Amino acid sequence: MEPRFYILHDISGRIRLRIPALNDKTSHREIEAMFSSLKGIQQVRIEPLISTMLIKYDDKLLSRNVLLRYVSLFFQQTRFDPLDSLMVKLKPRFRSELFRSLVSGVLLFAAFLRKSTIRKPDAFEYIAVIATGYTVLSHGTNKINHPDVLTGIISLVSLGTGNMLYISMVTWAVNIIEIFYEVLKSNKMSYSIY
Repeated sequence: MEPRFYILHDISGRIRLRIPALNDKTSHREIEAMFSSLKGIQQVRIEPLISTMLIKYDDKLLSRNVLLRYVSLFFQQTRFDPLDSLMVKLKPRFRSELFRSLVSGVLLFAAFLRKSTIRKPDAFEYIAVIATGYTVLSHGTNKINHPDVLTGIISLVSLGTGNMLYISMVTWAVNIIEIFYEVLKSNKMSYSIY
């Protein structure tokens, strides 16, 4: 299990923490106010760009260990998302796109497994195809020029409408590759900024 925070700087009465969960939070002022209201804490400053929190505290009123326990409890994540430990380093936009794409992939896989036992397309197959279409069309800004959309159009023309499940699978595969490419490109750009 990945740690909830890392201690970057620690002297008596002042501690700076790197907290990966701050990437997902937008209510930085509320978090600062909540921690500032605790007895013994004098000042809290969050730097959202680098996901750090600086806490100045009175070490006579509040011990370092109790302070770290407060931080740990506050940033403890409930594991609703089974991929949370893998996706914690992704930006929220990429995380939602990747999660949506993975859900579509699971639906497509289940529909493909069912296709061998069911001759005609059923509602589940239509749901998988529609979910994939939504995933592909909701990804990115210029939707028509995206490789996944172009792949879907070309596959539709070449395979025909009777093979919608296969067309959706090919389109989904290109979509997931495109998302991973954008994540890698974004990570390289963010490393070059610092």
